[in-house]
Amino acid sequence: MKPSGLLSLRDLLSRVAHEIEVNSVLASDFHDVVSELAAENMTASVIERLQALDLISQTLAEIGIFLTTISAICPSDQTVPESVLDDIRLADLRDRLQGKAPDVTGSVDPELW
Repeated sequence: MKPSGLLSLRDLLSRVAHEIEVNSVLASDFHDVVSELAAENMTASVIERLQALDLISQTLAEIGIFLTTISAICPSDQTVPESVLDDIRLADLRDRLQGKAPDVTGSVDPELW
């Protein structure tokens, strides 16, 4: 059991990897939607921007894979202070990274604002 105020680095890296992978899928889905909407106005500029969005999705996926690998080899007793998450302003994300909230990424009804 870890002392209060500390997070398992292995678990934290695994959670960050998961968040990145989920966002990679969201970016890929967004790319598909934008591609469909822009199909009639495919200029060179639009194609470049869509390629950049695709690259973002691929890059996020690769970073997620890397963090998963690092997490797997990280010593199980390695900890970091919970304060490493203090600058994260999205409360739901911060809670998920701390392991305090259930993982509902990808299954939440969209919040329209």
